[in-house]
Amino acid sequence: MKFGSLFAYVLAAADVARTASLPIRIVSFNIRYAATSLETNEKPWSDRRTGLINQLKTVTDNATSDGAVAVLGLQEVLDAQLKDIKSGLGSAWTHYGFGRDDGAKSGEYNPIIYRTDVLKLLYSEQKWLSPTPDKVSFGWGAGSRRVSVIAVFEHIATGKRFIHANTHLDNVSSQARSEGIKVVVSRIQAVQEQYGPLGVTLTGDFNSAPGEDAYTTLSDTGYLTELWNSGATRLGTNQLTYTGFSTTGKSRIDFVWLGPTADKLYSAQQFEFLNNYIDNVFISDHRAVVADLTIL
Repeated sequence: MKFGSLFAYVLAAADVARTASLPIRIVSFNIRYAATSLETNEKPWSDRRTGLINQLKTVTDNATSDGAVAVLGLQEVLDAQLKDIKSGLGSAWTHYGFGRDDGAKSGEYNPIIYRTDVLKLLYSEQKWLSPTPDKVSFGWGAGSRRVSVIAVFEHIATGKRFIHANTHLDNVSSQARSEGIKVVVSRIQAVQEQYGPLGVTLTGDFNSAPGEDAYTTLSDTGYLTELWNSGATRLGTNQLTYTGFSTTGKSRIDFVWLGPTADKLYSAQQFEFLNNYIDNVFISDHRAVVADLTIL
């Protein structure tokens, strides 16, 4: 084969790879920070971590065996917990995101966790959900500092690119939740302006159920579609994501959103809210949300 023909063949093959669909598994999970003052039925992190890490490992290993890319959006993660989780998942896994109280290691992280041998990180940012998102700050009467973490990934094998965002909205102020999700959307859209019309997935604990403040604020934009409304099949019997340290569900406040809705860059196959009571231990007061999607 002549060089020119070979070069054309390589370009054509690369073009096919970029246009091929890519299965992806997105996980949203508030793991419960390592509290020192425990609630009724709550166990310390040292008792919770094995079951929690094993659950994440099973979810990610199964995705890999099915040929899917796995991305984790976690909430309420302290620095030591993050180290435990990455160690449990294996050396191929890394994260982006920092402690919300100082932009380094203090306070809770909202890390995006991914495999460096599968995904190349093209861009990343952490912004605070406040009128001054570029600096460590509170916004709109929030009880805690809150952040948005965004990553632009390229799938190494195919060249497929996508945006993933992860957040945890405030538990005290309704205004902080509604204004905070506006910041998240504006930052995603700013990244899209830079990197083009890429598919977007958003994970997070909204502290807002369907029909309530932040959920409605995002839904009314029409920008993203919540997984529950995507037409995907719901597996299992669990319908709620926040349970407290109880087997009785309380509310559905943890979500995976996908879009942009108008661009139809994703299809959603199935999702499940995993059990959080394992071997007589609540591994968290939330259930993990696991979504199986395809980037078209």
